[in-house]
Amino acid sequence: MKKLIIAILGIAAAAPGAPRQAPEFTVELFSNQVVDALTLEAGNQRAQLCGQKLDGPCVVLDSRRKVVCHADRLVRCRGETSSWSFTSLTVSSVSPFCLAPSFAGVHAPPRALVAVKARILPVGKVLKVTTHVDLESYVAGVLVGEGSLEDSPGARGALAILARTWALRWQGRHRAEGYDFCSLTHCQVFRPLEAALESGREKALDVAAGTRGQVLEYHGRLVDPYFGACCGGTTEAAGNVWPHSGRPYLVSLHDPYCMASPHAAWRREFSAASLEEVLCAGLRMALAGPLTELAVEKRDSSERAVTLRVTAGATWRVDANAFRYALDRRLGWNQLKSNLYTLQRQGNLWVFTGHGLGHGVGLCQAGAAEMGRAGFSAEQILLAYFPGTEIATLPTNDADPVASSEHFELAYPASQERWVTPALETLEKWRQELGEHAEVLPPRVRVQTWDTTQEFLLATGQPGWMAGASDGESIALQPLRLLVQKRILDGTLRHELTHLAVHKLRAQGVPRWFEEGLVLYLTGETVPLPSKSREISETLDEAIAKPRSEAGMKASYAESLERVRRLARRHSEQALWEALAHPTAEMREWFQEGQ
Repeated sequence: MKKLIIAILGIAAAAPGAPRQAPEFTVELFSNQVVDALTLEAGNQRAQLCGQKLDGPCVVLDSRRKVVCHADRLVRCRGETSSWSFTSLTVSSVSPFCLAPSFAGVHAPPRALVAVKARILPVGKVLKVTTHVDLESYVAGVLVGEGSLEDSPGARGALAILARTWALRWQGRHRAEGYDFCSLTHCQVFRPLEAALESGREKALDVAAGTRGQVLEYHGRLVDPYFGACCGGTTEAAGNVWPHSGRPYLVSLHDPYCMASPHAAWRREFSAASLEEVLCAGLRMALAGPLTELAVEKRDSSERAVTLRVTAGATWRVDANAFRYALDRRLGWNQLKSNLYTLQRQGNLWVFTGHGLGHGVGLCQAGAAEMGRAGFSAEQILLAYFPGTEIATLPTNDADPVASSEHFELAYPASQERWVTPALETLEKWRQELGEHAEVLPPRVRVQTWDTTQEFLLATGQPGWMAGASDGESIALQPLRLLVQKRILDGTLRHELTHLAVHKLRAQGVPRWFEEGLVLYLTGETVPLPSKSREISETLDEAIAKPRSEAGMKASYAESLERVRRLARRHSEQALWEALAHPTAEMREWFQEGQ
């Protein structure tokens, strides 16, 4: 049976994945920020605001509606016409909603984040916000937060595998505070898919899906997956930084790939007076005179400074890390980017000439980015930075779960679960709208969706701009998440279900363009006329059956819709249904006139 395709979208393909029984995590948002107000805006679907049992019934926030919440022993929220108070507040929706915070003492416009579930607690007059995410959504959020350098599939995939490994290795790190992870570098920088960065959001989700379930192991156990911004040409052995963290795969290695980074080489100058302030105020040293000596007394195996010798009336040994942190706190963050430096005195200045940014342990993001640009795969990159390790895949659950309604069953990977109920509701509602014409449909229509665009392409053989396909008995859909993001989920479902009915009713000899145009007409869709028309050398039916490009497909759909509109103006919608299923000789002439 030939496939009947419509609904167009541009989505980047990602590697196949399989549904897995994966853990979920609670992550603190806006860590170390004082949130004095929070604006909540429902997305494409309504959001539900629920408090404790004593707070009364849940509040429904309709699509695109907003409430502003603040803390005053309770979470107090105000909408356009009403206000509510909650002991604690849980916000949930089947589609992402926006959270735009207002920080005390900060007047910059709020940067909105998105989530499908959030919990808001009042702590005095401050709001504490957490979100609940599955493993792959957490990985995608880390890619948005940490992945500023990764612009190749290899580098992005390597970071995704490390982020997933870290999450499984350190789940519950902030259990005492009531959540698993913070959203800062203490854990992993997590940005839950910023609403304003739609393309970056899709890219992160696709990368997470493309490496789904992959982790890094050493002799069958999860590794300690450290990574940093730039190693400066030499990675650091973990045991040099954290004495109890030495691992056979976390050793000092030469890295020629990171030298193109702006952090690979740097120079900083500090006056003697400013360094004396760091030593006195930052390290609480009682200097007995002016600073006369500052030198590296001990280095580790990677040539990073371990101990400094300070002379100012007397002589002290100072831990290099403690000195760097104290200097950054007093004079500005990342003034000393790493401990890989030399220093010398020039008059009244102390000059630090250094390399790299951060601790340097594990994967160097700058080097990995350059390796990715050179064509190295995620596996090659990881094995270069973590020698002796291997990529493993978490156990899978081979059978897709299936959700059912009266007339439909929807097979879906676990990652798409949150959109399954709205999809079934839309299908049932539209089946009712089709009325008697729905009687030709199977008693229960099977619908299938996938984790990634690539899986959809492999299963259907269709190009990536197709949102759905039907084969006369069932419906195949791109990932529900992507259809929701494109705001075409409902339209795609209506279109494909109408296609099933129309295709089953179409009599022999009725042209393809009439079927396609009738579906567009019945569903109320619009297809703007493109600037470039279809190829003159092919018939309209040929252009619909085998589209050569997205632009060509749009042109043929627009032409089909316009022909059916002309017929509808001359006759009636009921006449179009009759022409589809039982065309008379006169009706068959319509098809010729339409051309």
